[in-house]
Amino acid sequence: MTEPTVAQYMTTNPATAESGLRLADAQERMYLNNIRHLVVHENGRLRGLLSTRDSALALAVGGDSKKLTVADAMSREPYTCTPDTPISKVAEEMEAHRYGCAIVVEGDELLGVFTTTDALRALRALATGREAEPVTRPTHNEDHAGDTPHHVKLQRHRPIDQAGHWPNTMRLR
Repeated sequence: MTEPTVAQYMTTNPATAESGLRLADAQERMYLNNIRHLVVHENGRLRGLLSTRDSALALAVGGDSKKLTVADAMSREPYTCTPDTPISKVAEEMEAHRYGCAIVVEGDELLGVFTTTDALRALRALATGREAEPVTRPTHNEDHAGDTPHHVKLQRHRPIDQAGHWPNTMRLR
């Protein structure tokens, strides 16, 4: 039996945010969508990762969430891996560095994120020997059951605009 890869358990269609988005809007988006990470981009290029922990730290040192931007609080060098990376390697890196997620990329294409919640789902599946469905889903994700896998370049992903809203015109392939 071959070892499972991160692609088998990652969250596809991760939420993204433009680097210039106000931190207050990003925090609200994470809260409303029941997520803890936003992949940060600027002009279609991956720039970092914003977690709830990053935003809490920025505010703890005296920042104002209405003045700070996502770029002010984000982690600039997030952990990335490819979809074929063994799950044990990703889990080891996340544990060793206390990362909350890994960004899954292939070349310049954002494929998904592998979060601690995804790791727990993988653990359930491996412990029971049965596929484990997510217990909870981020509310920004549409149901793609039965769809073919989608690979969306970062600039075609579902960015949050400066006002903190999802564009209504963007749809997955």
